[in-house]
Amino acid sequence: MVSKKQKFLTVILVIVLAIVIVGGVFGISYMKGDVTFPWQLVETEAKREEVKEPAKEQKELKVTVKEPKSTEQDKEVAKEEPKEEKEQEPVKEPAALTDGDSTGITLDYYGALHVEDGALVDNTGKAVQLTGVSSHGLSWFPEYVTADSIKSLRDNWGINVIRLAMYTSDYNGYCVGGQDIKDTLKENIDEAVKAATDNDMYVIIDWHILNDSNPNEYKSDAIQFFGEMVRKYEDNENVIYEICNEPNGDTTWEDIKAYANEVIPVIRNVNKDALILVGTPKWSSDLDSVLDDPLEFDNIMYTYHFYAGSHKSSARNALTNALEEGLPVFISEYGFVSADGDGAVDSKEAAKWQEVIDEYQLSSCIWNLSNKAEGSALIASDCDKTADLQYDDLSEQGQYFFDMLKDNTKQTKSNTEKRR
Repeated sequence: MVSKKQKFLTVILVIVLAIVIVGGVFGISYMKGDVTFPWQLVETEAKREEVKEPAKEQKELKVTVKEPKSTEQDKEVAKEEPKEEKEQEPVKEPAALTDGDSTGITLDYYGALHVEDGALVDNTGKAVQLTGVSSHGLSWFPEYVTADSIKSLRDNWGINVIRLAMYTSDYNGYCVGGQDIKDTLKENIDEAVKAATDNDMYVIIDWHILNDSNPNEYKSDAIQFFGEMVRKYEDNENVIYEICNEPNGDTTWEDIKAYANEVIPVIRNVNKDALILVGTPKWSSDLDSVLDDPLEFDNIMYTYHFYAGSHKSSARNALTNALEEGLPVFISEYGFVSADGDGAVDSKEAAKWQEVIDEYQLSSCIWNLSNKAEGSALIASDCDKTADLQYDDLSEQGQYFFDMLKDNTKQTKSNTEKRR
């Protein structure tokens, strides 16, 4: 039989075991965080609030990180934005590759020419007009009569004639420079004739007397030279022969006529239809003496030279009087500066001379195609280009001539109507 004392101890033991068991369960649950005691509620709520705020900040950070990862539409917009900025910038065009400044005209090539009733005409009898340039001395400025230079003149300026000034007695002239100089000059002429022919241009081979004054001084050289040239270019209908440039000093028309009567037959024996230009006394300005005693050959024209700065109304009157008398005249050399080849352009007198040229449809070659440091040179002295010239590359006279060619477009059309 169990005593009371034993029962009491047993109850105490059970209670202790119960407490231990319950305490152990609660202890384990607490450690795992599955049980929250009342006194922990306030602290837990505070901790939750502290945890929520960083969560918001972390969420905002995620949004910030995602912004660069734009949608496909955003990518397209982003791609186009630089294009919009580029379009707003002024576009720089590449420098134009030009062939030189152009007058916008191309003067006619008429085929074979001849003289009829005091005028230069084509094979149908219609009046024609040649407009172009004269070279300077071939020995001094040969670079301006190359194939490229002549093609550029035709393409950009539109002229239809070039004159090849071959000095006879000046430095390295044909008659005084020796055989090597002769050969070189003839090579220059040949290249120029071929280039003119290829570009539908006329070409004047000019026996350029000056210091020798009287063409008879080197007459035998002239006979030999023109005999060779006409045989070489017999089939070239575009070649014109100028047998003496500017007789001067005390040379008379009788002297010139005697010379011409020996030289012209040399050309005529090979080419009976060749156009021949003959110089006149006083630097090719005396036409009156020719009117009194002209040559007895067909297809002959007499040269007249003027410089606007020195030759004015009386010189123009002498020219127009001869033209009215029916004398065939070709202005194979002229300038808008002074007679010494220098000075400024006399635009007032130049305009008056140009009116006469246009009214009578006179053929002409302006002096001179070079960059020599003188007023008559067409190219500025600081320009070393020989082709594809820009307007700023030209001298004052060169620019005046260029502008004249551009302005001559209407006149050319008017002359075409007259010929019809």
